[in-house]
Amino acid sequence: MKPLIDYIQTALSQTTSLDEAVNFLPQSFQKNFLVSYVHSNTRIKNPDTKKAFEKILDKKGLTPQTPSLETRAFIQAASTKVQQCVSYMCLNKAQKEPLLYKTKNTHDYWKKIQDVSNMKAVFDIASKKGETPCESEISLREVIRKRKEVHQLKELGFIWLSESKEDLEPLFKHYFKDKYLIVNKKYYIGYAKILKDINMRYFFCQDEAIDSYTIKKKKGEKRNP
Repeated sequence: MKPLIDYIQTALSQTTSLDEAVNFLPQSFQKNFLVSYVHSNTRIKNPDTKKAFEKILDKKGLTPQTPSLETRAFIQAASTKVQQCVSYMCLNKAQKEPLLYKTKNTHDYWKKIQDVSNMKAVFDIASKKGETPCESEISLREVIRKRKEVHQLKELGFIWLSESKEDLEPLFKHYFKDKYLIVNKKYYIGYAKILKDINMRYFFCQDEAIDSYTIKKKKGEKRNP
């Protein structure tokens, strides 16, 4: 994990913004990497999305198991209701072979990536900047939960980056123990050698975080991978 963290730390240290920093990551960091997508057109509710997906469906209305690079790019650009991408996937080498995505059961919602042998770690970046510790905790827990639901990712490393001028250090200690660092007093990087080893049993913010998290679930939020 250390070489990956070094790449990220160096990019952040030598630039003035996160948007600029990610441009200096090596090519082995693949942006918006597709890890799951909808299995059947019966699961697509938006009429425009359903019509757009017709060009990649087979006669049974199913999405392909080994999408081409062009098809993967098409799916990645679609709504997050029909696909799930990680911010970056850290690869061992250039991915030349087609990737396999499958369902476990015929009626599953998602096709999920199967072979991760060429992958070192998932690198996710918080979508919101300036979050408080409790807001950041909810964002982090939601991303970890989604990643763990794509079972093949559980054995990979996991890196989380959050940008905030709030003091997030106690939060990062809670989830990543001593595996974290702070860059330029605003970038917090936490990491784990194996994703499944991150303990989510206890909240850092206790009642406040639990209440906020529960409210989101009661509003009918879907569980994505």
